[in-house]
Amino acid sequence: MAKKKIKAIIFDFDGVIADTIFFILREASDLVKKNLQIKLTNEQIIDIIKSVSFRELLKKSKIPFFKLPLIFLQIKNSQKKLNKVISEVKAFPGVKKVINDLKKDYQLAIISSNSRKNIKDFLLNKKINIFDDIVTSYFVFDKSKLIKSFLKKHNLKNEEVIYIGDEIRDVLACKKAKIKMIGVSWGLAGEEELKKVGVDFFVKKPKEILGIVVKRK
Repeated sequence: MAKKKIKAIIFDFDGVIADTIFFILREASDLVKKNLQIKLTNEQIIDIIKSVSFRELLKKSKIPFFKLPLIFLQIKNSQKKLNKVISEVKAFPGVKKVINDLKKDYQLAIISSNSRKNIKDFLLNKKINIFDDIVTSYFVFDKSKLIKSFLKKHNLKNEEVIYIGDEIRDVLACKKAKIKMIGVSWGLAGEEELKKVGVDFFVKKPKEILGIVVKRK
């Protein structure tokens, strides 16, 4: 059976397009120390965040349900803090060119737990405000639901979409949504962790994304 032609490419934002990793890890570490029953150093917390999904982290920490609204608020405030310095955030080297090249032949989207304002302001600042859709939810337990909603909204089949991400939860969400994923080396989890959970493809340079996508035409 012939492969379906790829029609749309979904990007994660943090750790794939925008180099917000330091800010995100710092804020996540503060969030964990404030709300979760874990007594660890910042370095130990960061290692946990890199190796497990945030949902698993919450589950392991047995966080009380009543604390969730407070965590929502803290995440929202962190995103507002990021917006104040968003003009200083850099795009990962080579990513901008890949996005522009892909735009010629594919529908492009972003699915992210960051805020729409942060993403839009960043894209405008970097002159890559060319995405067809931006889907955001600042507290995403299951990204597969956002992916499935995106497919339904744009009348796309699973085989017609590929996702580009950098986190373990991205791999798990893509498997659940039954779409292929390209993992990147310059993001949060890194090669070992992404391959451990079975990422479909892995790239060390942005330009390698083009080769994978073109082969799946």
